[in-house]
Amino acid sequence: MPVEEDVEFTVPGATLRGKLFRPKSSADTPLSVTVLQAGLGGPAEAMFPMAQGFTDAGLACLIYDHRCTGYSGGEPRQLFDPWQQCRDLRHVITHLTLRDDINADRIGLWGISIGGANSLFTAAMDRRIAAVVSLIPPVSGWSARGLQPSDTMAELDALIPDDRQAQLRGEAAATIRLHGKPEPGKPVMFSDEEGLEFVENMIHGLPSFSNEITVSTLDYLFEMEVRGYAERITAPLLMILASKDTVAPAEEAREMFGRVPEPKELIEYKGQHYEILSNHLPEIVSRSAGWLSRTLNR
Repeated sequence: MPVEEDVEFTVPGATLRGKLFRPKSSADTPLSVTVLQAGLGGPAEAMFPMAQGFTDAGLACLIYDHRCTGYSGGEPRQLFDPWQQCRDLRHVITHLTLRDDINADRIGLWGISIGGANSLFTAAMDRRIAAVVSLIPPVSGWSARGLQPSDTMAELDALIPDDRQAQLRGEAAATIRLHGKPEPGKPVMFSDEEGLEFVENMIHGLPSFSNEITVSTLDYLFEMEVRGYAERITAPLLMILASKDTVAPAEEAREMFGRVPEPKELIEYKGQHYEILSNHLPEIVSRSAGWLSRTLNR
């Protein structure tokens, strides 16, 4: 089993908390490290079981909660702001470079869904990243609007400016459910059956999970356009897609991948967004951890 260390990182405006995992038999030499990022709403502790796949490959592995979520600080709770998460990630990378047990020249990123999009953007902007794995990334925030029926999207659009005014008056941030079945007057972000099953299996009983996001999260998700940064990604890239993905449209990710400079590799699994996670996640973790180990340690 990997060696676990509770970690805290002070970044502007918040304290981020998580765990650093290291191979039990690691030598005294500084280790290559991979930072893992979950999908929208996923708490860090839901990903802790994946850590052994990376430590078995000889890598240290960092998993932490984003600000405003899980065990990390920040308000309002359940706000997910991808651009802010990427800025925080760059601060976290700086913290890692100051550790004697981490090789600052061998830092990799690995992310699922919006975590994969965060990893792509951060790799495009930060030359300290030596390798990146992006799993089923939504590379266009604007296309995420297509997840909702037009009448529901109109309802959500109306909530966003109302929520901005309410927060300016000092009221609590408005929220919607993250996963569930839509009900009249109660919109939900994700409602497909495969997604509900996957999330239930991943987060069942985890105290750090909250099944809601702020309305302002939608505003911040819709403005994120990662595909505009494709040509800036110079670190080796492994992109893993679901061939029939409509949650994070596969055709948009393929187009972005085509513009990323070499070296790069594309792998596709047959199926939908959550389907490949339910059916292939252990294999994907093992396969991508091996790729990261080879890439970072060559």
